[in-house]
Amino acid sequence: MDKKRLKCENRRFTAEINLPASKSISNRLLIMQALSKNNIRIENVSQANDSVLLQNLLQKISNSESHPLLLDAKDAGTTFRFLTAYLCTLEGEYLLTGSAQMQQRPIGILVDALRQLGAKIKYQQKEGYPPLIIQGGKLHAKDLSIDAHISSQYISAILLISPYFSEGIKITLNQNPSSLPYIDMTIALMQKFGVKIERNDNRISVEQGTYKTANIQVEADWSSAAFWYQAVAFSEQGHLLLKGLSKNSIQGDSALIDIFTNLGVKTTEVKNGLRLEKTDDYSQNINIDFKAFPDIALSVINTCAGLGVIGSFTGLESLKIKESNRIAVLMSELNKLGFDFREIDDGEWVLINSCKVNKQQYDFSNIDIKTYDDHRVAMSFAPFAILGKGINIENAGVVIKSYPNFWKEFNKISSFA
Repeated sequence: MDKKRLKCENRRFTAEINLPASKSISNRLLIMQALSKNNIRIENVSQANDSVLLQNLLQKISNSESHPLLLDAKDAGTTFRFLTAYLCTLEGEYLLTGSAQMQQRPIGILVDALRQLGAKIKYQQKEGYPPLIIQGGKLHAKDLSIDAHISSQYISAILLISPYFSEGIKITLNQNPSSLPYIDMTIALMQKFGVKIERNDNRISVEQGTYKTANIQVEADWSSAAFWYQAVAFSEQGHLLLKGLSKNSIQGDSALIDIFTNLGVKTTEVKNGLRLEKTDDYSQNINIDFKAFPDIALSVINTCAGLGVIGSFTGLESLKIKESNRIAVLMSELNKLGFDFREIDDGEWVLINSCKVNKQQYDFSNIDIKTYDDHRVAMSFAPFAILGKGINIENAGVVIKSYPNFWKEFNKISSFA
């Protein structure tokens, strides 16, 4: 088993951290590039496993003339959802499948919406879940209503292909959208490449068009910055430079700046990135709704636990259908460290006893954290090594999904036994 035994004997550190390119931006651009017949040139595309996989599958689709064509998205949720919509615009028959884990993640909302637009999609096994049999062809524009409270990726998947409908599309988002900043990211990228698209509250309108020829450089990944904010918060005197990151970003996870201001981390923009600095000024009580930025929930909740902050958290519903059931994982793995994370009301989760744990007696060096094949679990529990003399992360190689060089970078502030 690939286990990292982390050791940290010095809670004072200064380092420069290299972040990966944004996986979220890269994956959207790759679909846009394919639709534009490769007229979009992407610089600094993400090398995360999910993005590399999407590139390879798009290349396979482009090169293949035989059908039905088998496409395996493995455990890449964004890749599966974006390809589901993209394949509906192509001629031919496709079998889109994934790992056993992927086949437990629901896809019915997206399939139902695409069927309303004329897509021919069948479930190969279980209704509402992968694998899918897709008969590509032309989709017909119409007013579309879609549930948006489960995953923003369903919306983005349809938006990315929508300029190529003969009459564009108008979409109504039912209920409060999950991860709305990710929908806005999709809209911003489409606008950058010449598409006329607007969002007014829960209504989105897209005109027929094409993606224009242009170059773009992918930003550094804000989601991956969360673990470094966490590390500085856990330090005695931590200073980190996050290279290539900017406050001016289309990524919703830049909300980390304000959240961690309340958790003892000061953010300063400098010439080549953002400088993080430990402060002693942090809130003893905090209430956060993660509906707009669920990918940073693990790091923020773990930070609150380690600092002894009494936290109340909502907007966590989508965590149940990520790479793992992240709510269940938090309950299980935080309990190993002595923290009580539980649901006290429908949709409200709290850290019950974090303020009562004696931080001077932290020693996690003999604790094994199970990662459940989830990259963010591995990375969000690693910083506990800074607080507790060490910690052991099982299946540590899972970080390749989004941050292939994470352990190399983490070694700048810690060591591996």
